[in-house]
Amino acid sequence: MVKVFFGCSMSGGYSVLSQEELRKFPDLIEELGHELASKHQTKKGIFQEEDKLTTTHIHDRDYEWLIESDVGIFEISNASLGVGGEISDMIGLGKPVLCLYKKALEYNVSAYGRGKQGSKYVKTPFECYAYETLDDAKHKIKEFLESNS
Repeated sequence: MVKVFFGCSMSGGYSVLSQEELRKFPDLIEELGHELASKHQTKKGIFQEEDKLTTTHIHDRDYEWLIESDVGIFEISNASLGVGGEISDMIGLGKPVLCLYKKALEYNVSAYGRGKQGSKYVKTPFECYAYETLDDAKHKIKEFLESNS
């Protein structure tokens, strides 16, 4: 079993993928028999809960989850500065990262972020994958976790 940090847009909004659609990704990871360090992003009422916390508390809590996790899986179809920071932190911690996004949105997703795959400066396993269906994404998640456990 692999411990996974799952990340997706929250404050950046759900302009491309709804919160309901994103909620399926943590469920896929658990269906594959893995543990999630974070699942809060897609929880109903999350904004009301997060509003009660300081920004430093949120950062430090999430960073501890990054440290505890074996790998990071991020759905990046919706733009998010926070997710970009978490991805960079995972790379800095030397942990494998998988970024998923809807294939139709390839040119809406940061070229800089996608360029980490294959970069001579990124020393940890890093993959970006454009998926067409949820089953396609599930297959890639399974393959990635098997390769990086």
